[in-house]
Amino acid sequence: MKKSTFYFSMVLSTILFLTSCKDDDTVVPTDEALKFTKTTTTGSIFAPIFDHQMVVFNNKLWIIGGRKSDILYSNEIWNSTDGASWTQATVSGSVFSVRSGHKVIVFNNKLWVIGGLSNGAALNDIWNSSDGITWNQITANADFSIRSLHDVIVFNNKMWLIGGDGIGGTKNDIWSSVDGISWTQETTAGTIFSARAGHQTVIFNDKIYVIGGYGATGFKNDVWNSADGITWNEETTTGSKFVPLYSHQAIAYKNKIYVIGGVVGFLTSDEIWSSTNGKDWTKQTVAAFGTRGGHQATLFNNKICITSGFDATSVVKNDVWFSN
Repeated sequence: MKKSTFYFSMVLSTILFLTSCKDDDTVVPTDEALKFTKTTTTGSIFAPIFDHQMVVFNNKLWIIGGRKSDILYSNEIWNSTDGASWTQATVSGSVFSVRSGHKVIVFNNKLWVIGGLSNGAALNDIWNSSDGITWNQITANADFSIRSLHDVIVFNNKMWLIGGDGIGGTKNDIWSSVDGISWTQETTAGTIFSARAGHQTVIFNDKIYVIGGYGATGFKNDVWNSADGITWNEETTTGSKFVPLYSHQAIAYKNKIYVIGGVVGFLTSDEIWSSTNGKDWTKQTVAAFGTRGGHQATLFNNKICITSGFDATSVVKNDVWFSN
């Protein structure tokens, strides 16, 4: 599990001396180019943070966990009805430990916190809550092994856990659960994506898409999809495409997949790429929020919301941006 921590320590120290990665090609904005505006926040707000999680639950944005620095982990919970005014939740009873590189999803009307890295130690515990205040530990040791920088999505009425970094390095195993208690490792058919962590999964056109990440052989920009989580197909791109990266965000929005920011080698990116089919990609105008890795993106009130992360000079952010 030391590998994941090593990657982040190396990235955050190296990018202090490097400029952000940019493509010199001129980008001609289209009528549908994705643009972002910074939200002016009021009152208290979460500290600058990265490798956190952000979801929408009960008509609010929720930010859960993350890292305030390379060594300072958090288990704070913040929520907002508009992205401008934020409230820190006061937890009742037990709660999950500090962590980053974890996954938070909404499933069966509950928030679920799954795995991650806590002060350098990988986890495979699972917690849930129906209100974000009272938390229940479902298990301290799930059926899948300890890991961080994995991804979990909801698809066909199940939670699906894909990949991550843990014992033995990066993984490409796939686990599913209908209740969050019992997990089944899926037996895949045919060729499948290589082992990876720091990737993104997104549901688009009734398929699971796995995008980018890092593995034993380096950083990745491949795109795979599956209609059932069992049989996988790689999308072969013939034109331009985002470079190999991880710690990016991928999101489905207005009939497109968007890949936003990320860590490219040891540089953070301000690029945004979009695709209508997962195969052919178009570079958008650079992001107004600048270079970014370890950030989060989610849909809220029909807009993409971006929060926090770190930039090309290793400055950790606590800003909030919405697409126009």
